Amino acid sequence: MKLNVQVNRGLDGKFQKLSNMLEGYRDEYLERMGFELVANSPSDTGTYITNHNIGTSEVGATLGQQGQRRPRGTGPFDHPNHSVYVQQGYEKLLADIAALSPEVVRVVFSNATTYQDEVEYEHGYAPYGRTSREHSRIAQEAAEAVKSRNR
Repeated sequence: MKLNVQVNRGLDGKFQKLSNMLEGYRDEYLERMGFELVANSPSDTGTYITNHNIGTSEVGATLGQQGQRRPRGTGPFDHPNHSVYVQQGYEKLLADIAALSPEVVRVVFSNATTYQDEVEYEHGYAPYGRTSREHSRIAQEAAEAVKSRNR
C-alpha cells in the first residue's frame, strides 16, 4: 500500500507554489501527514506502525510481523506500547523527510510489511485512506504554521 502525496494533478501546482512561497512548507506538511499516518495505524507487534516510509518511490514489502503480540483483550489502538510505537514510527518518518533532497516535491508514503494490504483493506483499519482524506486539512494547517513562523 502506498499513499502518493500528490493526490491529484490539480494539487501539483498549488503544492509547488506554496513550497516556493513558504520556506519549510514541504517538510511541515510531510511531518504532519506522517504523524497522521502513524496515529491512524493499528499496532499488534509494532512492526507495521514503525515501518512506514517516505521517499521518492515505494519501498518493497519484505518484513513479516516481529515481536510479541498485543495482550488478549486489547484492541489495535489499546496496545500498552501503542504510544511508544507511534513515537518510533514518527521519528523514522522524520528521518526519511530529513534525508529528502530539497528539490523533491513528489513523494510516496509506503509500508515495508508483507501484510500492509491486509491492514488497509481486509481488516478495515485503512490508515492510508484515512490519512489521505485529511490531506486538505493538513495542508492548510501546515501553511498556517509556516506562515506564522516566517512572520
